[in-house]
Amino acid sequence: MAAKILTDNITSLLYSATASQANLPARLRKCNRTYAANYMRSALPQLILFIGDICATITDAITALGNTMQRFVKGRSNPRPSHHVKPHPSCAYKG
Repeated sequence: MAAKILTDNITSLLYSATASQANLPARLRKCNRTYAANYMRSALPQLILFIGDICATITDAITALGNTMQRFVKGRSNPRPSHHVKPHPSCAYKG
């Protein structure tokens, strides 16, 4: 659990560095958390254990995560309809 929190915190710091480097307000962009989790899974051990060129790893992470930032439009959501009728009963139905 602590490793996930550490990864999320480091990822959010890298995203804020990416937003400031591109002169974008951080509130207009959001991180693609799925891509970030997969990317940081391979980059985090290098950052924590100081393996290889740390500056190059951080620069590569900022570049890769900056390319996957998503535009955030406040108030735009598409909730699923609650009255949707399925054409068949669920697989767990025992009737």
